[in-house]
Amino acid sequence: MRYLIYLDESGDLGFNFSKPFKKGGSSRFLTLSAILLPENKLKYLERVVRNIYKQRKRHTSNELKSFMLSSKEMEHFVHQLMKLAQNKDIHFYSITVNKQRTKNTLRKDPNTLYNYAVKKMLLEPISCYEYVDFMPDTRSEKTHTRWNMNEYLQQVLIELDIEKGTINKKCNITPMDSKNQLALQFVDYYASLVWTSHEFNKNRLTTFDDFDNVHHELLF
Repeated sequence: MRYLIYLDESGDLGFNFSKPFKKGGSSRFLTLSAILLPENKLKYLERVVRNIYKQRKRHTSNELKSFMLSSKEMEHFVHQLMKLAQNKDIHFYSITVNKQRTKNTLRKDPNTLYNYAVKKMLLEPISCYEYVDFMPDTRSEKTHTRWNMNEYLQQVLIELDIEKGTINKKCNITPMDSKNQLALQFVDYYASLVWTSHEFNKNRLTTFDDFDNVHHELLF
């Protein structure tokens, strides 16, 4: 069975805290979110997003980003998210970086912080499955020049296999554009929910963490 991982982020990788966020300053938090699921369950994510477009009578070629969703649409998404979490084959991961507490060594290069967060969140899950296709959002990759994430993850997977042994035989990393991937749009909405709970103290996922297949972590 092949497993899929979709990854997106919310917030930014800037470190200008002298001004308020969106008024010349950076976000105080950065959230990376991912969903891991068997290939045959992908349709469930796509169905949720497609229904949002359908309600708006909007074609899926005209992408809806998370900030464009109304409060009512986001509440509906939360309801669908809770239903999907009842499926134990679908795993939800988020790691949120408190950037104001980040060490200077991780502030110098966005690649270093980003790759470290990805490793901390996804290395163990990837190692538990034989074949994994990992799809991060390509537009984020271009923005933050994370050109070395593929090599970095492959190296740490090899190291983990040497030290402890792993099930994983192959992890393909293929950046994709979310405008062509409904599953990445799903993760965009999910990441936004987690991020806003930290950045703006608006938590719409109060009982979501109760599920065993939901893995949220605050870094620093």
